[in-house]
Amino acid sequence: MSLIKHILCAVDYSNTSSYAFEYAYDTAIVRNANLTVIHVANTHEEMSAVSFKQIEEELGNWVEERNPNKIVIKQDILFGIPYVEILQSIEDLKPDLVVLGNKGHNIHEHFFIGHVAEKVLNKTDLPVLLIKAPVEKKA
Repeated sequence: MSLIKHILCAVDYSNTSSYAFEYAYDTAIVRNANLTVIHVANTHEEMSAVSFKQIEEELGNWVEERNPNKIVIKQDILFGIPYVEILQSIEDLKPDLVVLGNKGHNIHEHFFIGHVAEKVLNKTDLPVLLIKAPVEKKA
């Protein structure tokens, strides 16, 4: 059985990424693994310190709301193309497991399993867990 000691979870604040975070969080607790959460923000030619602080606070608040056990969660804000930054984080951090939502915010990326998830899945040899948000059943 493989050891999972470090989990990387990328989030975009969508409903699907909330479920992905839950899986990563629960797995980190059960496996006593480290958890790193990253968010790839839109790039702007001039990013002010105030804007960065707001983005940083947004991620911190988002994670805090979903951390009832108050485990240590490393957080990082990245800027650029989401799949490129996620792949770079995989290379830099060398996690044992990557957890992603299968579809995120971008409406143009809602085909098949999602553009970002598909790119990451196809360009890494690490295990990637794709999480799908539950579909509400019609009455």
